[in-house]
Amino acid sequence: MTNDSTSSREVILDKIRKGKPRLVPLPAVPLFPYPGDLAEEFNKHLLSFDGKCLTFATREDAVAWMNGQVNTSKIVFSSVPECESTFAIAELKDPHDAHKIDICIAEGVIGVAETGSIWVNNVSLGLAAAALFSTDLYLFLDKASLKSGLHEAYAALDIREHQYGSFYTGPSATADIEAIHVTGAQGEISLTVLLYGD
Repeated sequence: MTNDSTSSREVILDKIRKGKPRLVPLPAVPLFPYPGDLAEEFNKHLLSFDGKCLTFATREDAVAWMNGQVNTSKIVFSSVPECESTFAIAELKDPHDAHKIDICIAEGVIGVAETGSIWVNNVSLGLAAAALFSTDLYLFLDKASLKSGLHEAYAALDIREHQYGSFYTGPSATADIEAIHVTGAQGEISLTVLLYGD
């Protein structure tokens, strides 16, 4: 029962506060470092998911290779300043129109040797829809940003910093129907990482 000065809401909240369990600290989670050379392991695992990794001594070498590959007859979106884009975000009136983009060139933020995954976010991609809808996705990645495993990668990330973030591990694929593996089922058909640095 409540009196005039105490609402039912306050009574319920008071009971919840009194019944709250004692706070205990979360356990420390070890990082479980992944063995082996980070670049080699990253390359191996990315390849196992139908991705491709090309290595370059410098970022300039990677940019030069990328600029030599771009087919200007295709629609290209690039968030990498050194690489030419034929599609401007200003042209995008509806995010669904990103399906017109053939090639997306963007920055990878963190690579994970254990899984061959690349962390990207809305800033590094410039336009998340471009990466999801494009046929061919190219991601620049600095070797210095490679992490041993997912524990180490998550420890280095603050997922609250960006509106969108995801680990990409190879191109889109599925094996749900009759266990037949199909690459490019829901998104890009190819994913190529341009790994640079010593």
